[in-house]
Amino acid sequence: MKRNIIFFLLHYFTLNNLLAQTIAKRVVITGKIINSTANTPKVLGVNFLNPFNNTRKSAEVDSQLQFTVAENMLFTQNMTLAFNSTFINLYVVPGDSIHLIIDAALLNTPNFKWLTISGDHAKISTQLNLFHNYLSQLPYQKYNYAASAPDMLTAVKKDYSRYLTAINDYAKQYDIDPIVVDFTKRDVKYGISNWISDYVNEGKDSVVSRSERINMFTDPFFEFGIDTNFVSMMYPYHLQNYVYWKTGTDSAITKAIKAGHFKEALTLGAEIFLKEPSSISRDYLMFTLFSSQLKKTPALQNELSFMKKYFTDPTLYHYLELLADRIGNVVVKPTAVAKMQYLGKENRVSTIKEPDFLKFLSKKYAGKVIYLDIYATWCVPCLNEIKFAPALHQKFKGRDVVFVNLCLQSTAKNWKSLVKEKNIKGENYFLDDDESKLLMGNFNIGGFPTYILIDSKGTIKTANAARPSELERLEKEIEGMGG
Repeated sequence: MKRNIIFFLLHYFTLNNLLAQTIAKRVVITGKIINSTANTPKVLGVNFLNPFNNTRKSAEVDSQLQFTVAENMLFTQNMTLAFNSTFINLYVVPGDSIHLIIDAALLNTPNFKWLTISGDHAKISTQLNLFHNYLSQLPYQKYNYAASAPDMLTAVKKDYSRYLTAINDYAKQYDIDPIVVDFTKRDVKYGISNWISDYVNEGKDSVVSRSERINMFTDPFFEFGIDTNFVSMMYPYHLQNYVYWKTGTDSAITKAIKAGHFKEALTLGAEIFLKEPSSISRDYLMFTLFSSQLKKTPALQNELSFMKKYFTDPTLYHYLELLADRIGNVVVKPTAVAKMQYLGKENRVSTIKEPDFLKFLSKKYAGKVIYLDIYATWCVPCLNEIKFAPALHQKFKGRDVVFVNLCLQSTAKNWKSLVKEKNIKGENYFLDDDESKLLMGNFNIGGFPTYILIDSKGTIKTANAARPSELERLEKEIEGMGG
């Protein structure tokens, strides 16, 4: 026990040291699939979850059924690999090298018996997957969004205590490493925060109560601004939500954005977050503020330098520069799709084989601006946006604009049913799970929905196009491309 405590303390101080330095180091993940069959998935979706550079990758196995994927990491934290409808969690320290063996013959067995992890922090990652799987089976708490902020916080603390009891009992029964226990407690806390994030917008409507609801998420219970919480992938979501709530309820910021005074709006937002203590967490608040507007207003790339003064760590500001470069120069990898399905007239499905997905679209819809809607059937925001599609189609009726809907990470059955049920107009395509992961990695698609604009020459102009519900902004973007 004493040895575990010493190891935990060393880990804690090492974690703090790594966070203080914010020096990225490469993490390499290799793997092999054994006992594979024709039906075994051959692609892994990889998300390293660096909050300042959250790029998505895919790892396709080669002829030897092996794969390699690497990325620079800033923090000691968890990351995920999606395989066979399961998330593999890895606990990584910048500089780690990890190897996975996936036994396809055991994929239907529980408790990750099909997965062997070796290399750096293998024991911790192995325990983390089993622990996470156990906690995911606990029932979710139903919250009353009509409750006052104090009552809601009491309910949250009670729910967290329920998880703590389960965590401590499990840790004692299976002799879990203290690092895993510490991580899990943080991850659950910010998982709850994300789970109840709608409370801010769905509670009572008064400005006072909404402010109280927002401030609830900065209660000492949530350890707001404590940088060691970056160990959990859920903590950045906690900070992101806070940025959107605080800036979205500020009338001066809203007015400035509506008038097109984006620099003024960002300055007002930055002044709000400067009230927080200097930390990586505060830098992330700034990064979220600036990056969200940068994606909507690419012209801000020309005024990026004014944002630098708001960062305490120049390294973290540099990630904003990298993001601006990606926005201005969208680069995608050629992606061969062998099983793409197309839903034509009378709901007839045909299979298309193409060596390059982007070139296929450009050739088929030559001379037209393409609005590519990438969605999943289970994605609630995607379904909400579908409601605004008819008005969008009507707006550009008779013009050289084509609307392409691409369904990913869903079942073909659910895709066809949704298209019919929602009467989704436009060109409808579907990719299976392997090819979904491959496209998402090669196109750096971080989530759903994603909207991409492709000009009449087949060049991606933006991978952060406005949503159908943002018709005015989207109309300007399309017309700016000659659509």
